[in-house]
Amino acid sequence: MEFIAVKPCRPDAYEAVPKGRISLDLHDCEKALAGKGYEVLSSPGVMLVLRKGVEITLYPHGRLLLHPVNDREAALKAAKELYDALGK
Repeated sequence: MEFIAVKPCRPDAYEAVPKGRISLDLHDCEKALAGKGYEVLSSPGVMLVLRKGVEITLYPHGRLLLHPVNDREAALKAAKELYDALGK
């Protein structure tokens, strides 16, 4: 997965925006991520998952919000791991 932006949005959070158009079915994502060790915390229109101490909000259009993350490389690694788990 390639990203057009992996940038800070708060002092302790990053957002990752995939390159190209993405449409995610959060119900399918919930099943795939739960099977890969992610803890799904909620999924009411956006999905909140927890992995290795990082809360990741997953939006249907593919944007991710990662918290707490303090550097770009850690954000990029967590984003790529999530998309790998989804098979993207």
